[in-house]
Amino acid sequence: MKTSSTSLKFAALCGAALLMNAAYAGDEPRPASNANAAVVITGWLQANDLSMQDVVLHVEVDGTMRTQGVSENGRFVVSLPADSEVKLRFEKPGHLPKEVLVDTRHADLLEGAGKSRRVKFAVVLELERHMAGYTYAGPVGSLGFDAQGGCLAVSHDRKLEDAPKQKPMVF
Repeated sequence: MKTSSTSLKFAALCGAALLMNAAYAGDEPRPASNANAAVVITGWLQANDLSMQDVVLHVEVDGTMRTQGVSENGRFVVSLPADSEVKLRFEKPGHLPKEVLVDTRHADLLEGAGKSRRVKFAVVLELERHMAGYTYAGPVGSLGFDAQGGCLAVSHDRKLEDAPKQKPMVF
């Protein structure tokens, strides 16, 4: 049986794609449990140096703080309970921290109640040195669900303000 070089190249390409997909899938953080989750957030972080080893994601749910893992490729998955107000805070040394607010009330109003809602978004972390002494005035975005039908409501606010100045030490 004679095999063309095009067929061999195609088979090698498919095999490489499968291996890359398997390696990528192993790098993904998994939420602890989706069983009681009203909303499952899947996100991707991007930073100039492309390394996510030193990223810290703080998840504050109704006043309780926990740290969530971020994979090396910047992917994170967070499961959120129903009727909660959540603050996601992304921190990386040398970059401006960003906060995103999530309100899970009314997430179950859309058809298919009983299933977790899934929301996907990306966060770009800006280098402090490129921001000319400014910082974000508050959360850069908010996610919520409409009270009339449960549709996703998204807002952005990238308003900047002067960063707090370091005060001289007094002895």
